[in-house]
Amino acid sequence: MGNSAPIPSTRPGAPDDFYCGYRPVPPSLRMVLALTVVVLLAAFIATAVVMARHHGDPGGGVWHFGKPREFVGRVTCDPYPMLLIAPQERGEVEALLLVEMGKFGGGQRARPQDGKWARVTGYLLERDGRRMIELLEGDAALTAIARSDVPGADRIEAPPEIHETPDQEMFGEIVDTKCYLGAMKPGDGKAHKECATLCIRGGIPPTFVTRDTLGRRTHYLLTDPEGRALDERILPFVADPVKIIGNVERRGSLLLFKIHVTTIQRV
Repeated sequence: MGNSAPIPSTRPGAPDDFYCGYRPVPPSLRMVLALTVVVLLAAFIATAVVMARHHGDPGGGVWHFGKPREFVGRVTCDPYPMLLIAPQERGEVEALLLVEMGKFGGGQRARPQDGKWARVTGYLLERDGRRMIELLEGDAALTAIARSDVPGADRIEAPPEIHETPDQEMFGEIVDTKCYLGAMKPGDGKAHKECATLCIRGGIPPTFVTRDTLGRRTHYLLTDPEGRALDERILPFVADPVKIIGNVERRGSLLLFKIHVTTIQRV
């Protein structure tokens, strides 16, 4: 016979914590598993709450893609391509910025129509009362019309009231107007930096967005000190929290922030 050790027997009534899949879970392990499940569930809920609170606001922008609309008014390319329209009711003449599909501004097609009356067809983007038109492809998107076909033409031709406030220091973020108004959700913040940079480089107007203590946003179309479109020196500051010093000009429904790019500082 060999010298193998005898197999110890389990004492009757002694606890057996060894678990086999074909046997019931021991009571002591049931308690451990129950506590583990509760702790993991609480940690999951807490993580979800923290992530939700720190997640960027996707914003209330709307892109009416697939629903083309027509607008009539006067085209101007100063400082960026836009269509000036008269509201049906009394109020300020509205400036609808014009852009192309994709990451391109509307200058190539709008510039030959600068100062002329036109019918514009495209998809509307809007947020916080600011509106923009993404032009349809093809020649029918921007066609010349007679002045008599434009309601409120006299109001559109009248010089807008201009109010200027010099030396304003403001904190906010530079965004590309198209994505911010609804083409992307969200259309701001660090995650959108590369896209916003490409859009502004492609001619889409840059907008400076500020928030007051109640979280209310104000949009300023950015220009150089002479009120002209900004150049690519602005690109490194897009989508970053920044401080800018410049002059605020209200031109009809437009708010312009006329700045020197050299005054931009990250905060």
